[in-house]
Amino acid sequence: MIGILVVTHENFGEAALQTAQLILGKQEKALALGCYRGDSIEAFCEKVNAAIQALDTGMGVLVFADLFGASPYNNTAKASSTITSNFRCIAGFSLPMIIEAFSMRESYELDELTNVCIQTGITGIRELFKEIEIFDETNK
Repeated sequence: MIGILVVTHENFGEAALQTAQLILGKQEKALALGCYRGDSIEAFCEKVNAAIQALDTGMGVLVFADLFGASPYNNTAKASSTITSNFRCIAGFSLPMIIEAFSMRESYELDELTNVCIQTGITGIRELFKEIEIFDETNK
């Protein structure tokens, strides 16, 4: 099973995990880490490293970061030089991506799961009135 780590500002990641688990049920090997104002970079990097090691069952860990170039992502990148587990990090996640990761993490290798989750993020963005238009056109 691929581990899932969500690194975000404050408690955004915890809320995302809780919401996904509300939909799918309790998930093993999943954790959220929040980066709070005043946190030490070194301490957060150590937390990321420890979390990835703890979540890795041998299949790797998929890390979701809230924002490319922001502290949680940058600190994960900084920690990567000391992490011995296989992991990938996707910046800019959505709830459909986390649900997809939980649903498919026993069916794919880490690189495949990463790509599937990125594609889910792209296709998961929809605009209400465009979807109604497509529905109406399809059901004439």
